[in-house]
Amino acid sequence: MWNDTKDKQLESFINQWAPTMKQSYVKYNGTDSLKTSVGTTYPDDLSKVSVEGTNSSIGWSKTGKGNYSYNVVAIYNYDGTRPPLPNHITYFFTFHDGEPIVLVDQSRDGTPNLLETKNTKVKESFNAIVDGSYKADSGASSDTSDTKTDDSASKETVTDPKMIGTMVYELCTHNTNLQSLEFLSVYTSGGRYWIGTGTSASNVGFTIDGNTVHYWTRRYNEETDNTDEIEHTMSIEDLEKQFYSTADQKQYVQSIANGMPDIDGE
Repeated sequence: MWNDTKDKQLESFINQWAPTMKQSYVKYNGTDSLKTSVGTTYPDDLSKVSVEGTNSSIGWSKTGKGNYSYNVVAIYNYDGTRPPLPNHITYFFTFHDGEPIVLVDQSRDGTPNLLETKNTKVKESFNAIVDGSYKADSGASSDTSDTKTDDSASKETVTDPKMIGTMVYELCTHNTNLQSLEFLSVYTSGGRYWIGTGTSASNVGFTIDGNTVHYWTRRYNEETDNTDEIEHTMSIEDLEKQFYSTADQKQYVQSIANGMPDIDGE
């Protein structure tokens, strides 16, 4: 399913396509581990990732015929240069049940969750290379708008804890007033991020697990005369739909996050 000829075709495609995305990718050479700017190392850390939110096995297989659910034949990484930093885009070209699948990792915190790429140019070119119909100049054409909205750091898949925390805070407090949020900060304690204005009553705890955010709210329990802590979960995608889908929302969240001090422990 995979050989040196196809591998060179893929490398040629990446080298032609990446500049159209204003990116530059480093290839895993089969020997020296590929380290991303957020600290993950591939293929070593493939044993620690999830795929589409599941525990499907994934690992390196030079020919694509390994014993994993996802057999990785090529890995390319780009370390982003635009805030929020650090960020990365790591592509995994794989075979799943004998079919070519391109996965992408952009995670910064928690367990990396590899998702199938939405970039049609990357998917179609990999499929063409696999079935033998790829033409060397097919990847050189400029990307159209729908292919350019995929997996770049400019894609609005938020990974910055400050930005995610801002949206979680908006969700929990129903507060979208810029003036009252300008003193927000994020710190870490007890295995969680916390966002608030410095008082325990205002702080909201949250964690980031791949594409899922866990956050906690408090509710007074009349029976016990105590305040109970209630855990909630939401996908980052759903969080973005509510608080990061328009230009104004994006500017708002970014301005709040950019105004925060560095994340510190307590």
